[in-house]
Amino acid sequence: MKKILSVLWFTLFATAAVKAQEPTVASSNGKVGTLTCTSAQLSWTSGNGTWRMGLLIEGSGSANTPSDGTKYTAVAAFGSGTNMGTNSYVVYDNITNSVNITNLKKNTSYEFRLYEHNGGATPDYLTSTYLTITFKTQNLVLDFDFTYTDSCQNTNFVQFTNKTTATYSGIKYTWLFQDGMTDTGKNVNHVYTKGGSFLVTLLAAPALGCTDNFTSTKAVFIIPRPVSIPIEQNNDTAQCFVGHQFKFDDQTQLAKVPKTAYIRTWYFGPGDSATIPTPTRVYPAPGKYRIRYKSETLYDNKRTGCTDTTSMYVRVIPDPSSGISINDSIQCFKSNSFVFDNVFPGLSSFSWNLGDGTTSTAKKVTHSYAATGVYSVIHAASSPEGCSSIDTVLVFVKRNVDPSFSGLPATLCLGDPAITLSPAETTNGKFYGNSFNGFDFSPTVAGLQKIKYVVKDSFCPDSSEQSITISPLPKFSLGKDSSVCDGKSMTLYVGATGTVTWDNATTGATRSINKGGFYWAEVNNNGCKWRDTIKIYEGTSPKVQLPEDTLICQGAMLQLKASWPGAKVQWNNGSTDSVIYVSTSGYFQATLTNPCGSASDGVQVTIKSGLCDAFIPTAFTPNGDGRNETFTITGRGVRPTYFIIYNRWGEKVFDSNDNGSFEWDGNANGEPCMEGFYQYLFRYDIITGDLKRHNTIKGNVFLMR
Repeated sequence: MKKILSVLWFTLFATAAVKAQEPTVASSNGKVGTLTCTSAQLSWTSGNGTWRMGLLIEGSGSANTPSDGTKYTAVAAFGSGTNMGTNSYVVYDNITNSVNITNLKKNTSYEFRLYEHNGGATPDYLTSTYLTITFKTQNLVLDFDFTYTDSCQNTNFVQFTNKTTATYSGIKYTWLFQDGMTDTGKNVNHVYTKGGSFLVTLLAAPALGCTDNFTSTKAVFIIPRPVSIPIEQNNDTAQCFVGHQFKFDDQTQLAKVPKTAYIRTWYFGPGDSATIPTPTRVYPAPGKYRIRYKSETLYDNKRTGCTDTTSMYVRVIPDPSSGISINDSIQCFKSNSFVFDNVFPGLSSFSWNLGDGTTSTAKKVTHSYAATGVYSVIHAASSPEGCSSIDTVLVFVKRNVDPSFSGLPATLCLGDPAITLSPAETTNGKFYGNSFNGFDFSPTVAGLQKIKYVVKDSFCPDSSEQSITISPLPKFSLGKDSSVCDGKSMTLYVGATGTVTWDNATTGATRSINKGGFYWAEVNNNGCKWRDTIKIYEGTSPKVQLPEDTLICQGAMLQLKASWPGAKVQWNNGSTDSVIYVSTSGYFQATLTNPCGSASDGVQVTIKSGLCDAFIPTAFTPNGDGRNETFTITGRGVRPTYFIIYNRWGEKVFDSNDNGSFEWDGNANGEPCMEGFYQYLFRYDIITGDLKRHNTIKGNVFLMR
């Protein structure tokens, strides 16, 4: 029994000795490599375990801690390995340092936990610490929208706006428009050249495992545009005018799209249209006519504005003979030349009967008639289209009028009396030229004149022309009225061609004048006369002399005179009188002017303030020495009228009325007055020309012995 127990203990000891120890270092440096919508490439730096087990938790799921001694099934396709809890599966159990996990959901967060263990069938896991790697898968959601304002075929413009959301860049987009056309780019525009409903698909690359295509459930609806095809039913677009009728038909094409149809409108001219499929028309006159045709698509029996417009032309062939052209259907007999032509192009045959026995089969015929009258011209013509007709026109050959006239001489003088001209035909006749009054011609313009006489006629007016020379008058001028001054003379000159005769019967182009009066000269040039008269003034050049610059007293006036025979006076103060009176300061100038010239002089007048007309002594000395013996008041222009003197007691010692004098000798009643002051009153007149001014002076004078 002891032997058996010893063997069992040895076996257990040996087994324990060979079993690996639990790892102590967890993996590190976890990295996320290639990440797609459904997979993730992870790598790490291994710990000190010989093996390592990885589990992946989706979103907010949870995972159980691995149990020692338990071997878990690991599958890289998420969800296929051992379930470790809520949305948690073992995705890795190996000795490598990377794993590529698949079968993931897009745009989803995951947590990868990597546990070190010692391998074997009953691994021992390091659970106290482990490597965690978190990541979120890529996301790609394709989406787009589109807008357009015009939904008609060919003119539509659809704008596609890419509304895709993605967590990565570098995506290339391809658009499939379901009309056989494609485009690339994030946002694109497209024009549909077909009508119908189109489901557009958007492709993306790379999709990284996400859905790489999106087809909108909202269709792009393009209204088909009709293709307008109007025709003439019999393809007979050129018809002869007589009996023509155009039958039109509508062969417009429209793509077969549910709920669509079209309407049409024929436009034959202003106010003339139709909407039926097969209208007919007859035109009132030959010509080329344009028919406008417009078709428009209806959707659900409503107008869409999707139209197609085209035009076709029909031609109404005129009656071939109606193309007659005549250069002038009414001509005057003299030099008449009628040109008959049919201007319609492409005609095949012609026939002319000119009404005077002349015929022709030419397209164009020139003919002159031998007599006046009215002629019926018959014309027949045919066209290659089988149209033929006959037309008749009238032409008129009219009588010529006689525009001649007589009575116009070869020459006349300018200004001669009017002459009357005599035309051969006076009815409807009129003269044209300078200065006509009816048939009377007045020579008012010098030179060669052309006189034209025009006889009006509804058909054959005519005119004739003659010339006349109007000799100019030998005009000249003796000049403006002039003058001879200061005994000098002047020469008159006649500058005109012809014989000169003066008023004193002398001849010659010049004449010397030294006296005043009226003089005339006359020139006769081949019977054309001219006379001019001049007035000559005889006189002397004016002179003026005003006084020297002077001083006058305040209130006084100064007389200034300026005159000369035949001269006009102009003062600088505006006066035109020969005499002015000055009572203010200033410069006064007089200018005398006559035909012989002008002269000016001026004087500066200064006004002195106060009364200064008279000179008044303040004292006098009647002592017999011959100086200042009397008291006298004097002045320029001063005329004394009264002089009286009183002594200091008011006694009168001198009175001019009593003494008959205006000079006091210092005595009173024959006796010398005593020395002292005496009061006086002095009245006087100031005489300036014929003007008189009164003044009174009072004052004191000292008598000194």
